[in-house]
Amino acid sequence: MGRKKILHIITRLDAGGSATNTIETVTRLDKTRYEVFLISGRSYDPDGRIARELKDRGIDCVFIDDLRRDINLWHDIKAFVRLYRIIAMGGYDLVHTHSSKAGILGRWAAWLAGVKRIVHTPHGHIFYGYFNRPLTLFFILLERATALITDRIICLTDIGVEDHLRFKVAGKQKFVTIYSGIDINLFRQSCPQDIDKLKEGLGIDRDDFVFGTVTRLEPVKGNRFLISAFARILSKFQDLKLLIIGDGSQRSALEKQCQEFGISEHVVFAGIREDIPSLLYIMDVFILPSLNEGMGRAVIEAMACGRPVIASATGGLPELLRDGIDGVLVPPADVQRLAEAMKEFVSNPDKVKIMGESARQRAGDRFSIERMIEDVEKLYDSCFSVEGGIG
Repeated sequence: MGRKKILHIITRLDAGGSATNTIETVTRLDKTRYEVFLISGRSYDPDGRIARELKDRGIDCVFIDDLRRDINLWHDIKAFVRLYRIIAMGGYDLVHTHSSKAGILGRWAAWLAGVKRIVHTPHGHIFYGYFNRPLTLFFILLERATALITDRIICLTDIGVEDHLRFKVAGKQKFVTIYSGIDINLFRQSCPQDIDKLKEGLGIDRDDFVFGTVTRLEPVKGNRFLISAFARILSKFQDLKLLIIGDGSQRSALEKQCQEFGISEHVVFAGIREDIPSLLYIMDVFILPSLNEGMGRAVIEAMACGRPVIASATGGLPELLRDGIDGVLVPPADVQRLAEAMKEFVSNPDKVKIMGESARQRAGDRFSIERMIEDVEKLYDSCFSVEGGIG
């Protein structure tokens, strides 16, 4: 038997967990068994980082400009037609879609093109934290209908599976949990030799206590609440810095928020960086204040570097982080609780060290990239073992 042709489709390859997960999967799948292809929608790549990474990894990606996150009937129709044509001509054995927009358009295009096996990874969901109730209900109904033509739906955590079951997207047999793996050794071995020099380049003093995050600067990530909480504790502690790594539509608004609070000199907006493993080591505590989060891949990366974590108790985050052991869970959008958790770490250096070591041990084999690829390949094999697909 020849290699199976696998097509991955993602809404966009912007910096973030879903893009990283998809690129790692496309790159690492066993090429003796699978011939792998990738389609992405319009992606934000001002410095060419994504293009360089795809080239370095030998990934030939087709970009469809009309495949976009925002709802636009004209662009959506054009993207659907393009997807259908590519899939119909490609002779793919399995189509694997990623994220909401690509998941809807890509799965229906694949089904109409006669693809027998269809897999989808939501990388979270849009059941809360994104839209108003009528629009959210519409998307839930759309997900239910699209699940009927889907063989398997991959959730990044068991909590993600429970959310999909709670909203009756599909029966339990459709779902499987596969954690979004990271290269554990890469993060554990990336401590820079000269941390002070790295801090200096970011305008951070040697003795500053550093809170940090790696995130998209979008509303659902809750960064405005992080800045508000940080402003509160600055009135009690002066030698603090907040390092924000990432970019997005809210950057200007967040920078303005810092100016209004008078804390701009304490907040570093580092933009999109390629040296994230090293930058995690200059953080004393990692924070992810999301309003909704599929898994929180960045949390595992920080834990692998021995950083304790403060995270919102939302989405799959409580499954990754043991509250009071590896860090602290706080209610999403609760500025007071977030500020209290931050204050507690600044006041207790031993807590930072003890929880950081616990976090390092927690981020073990269960969250490794090798485990993820193994699980994905097993899932593909199970799909191919079902005659005719759509189990």
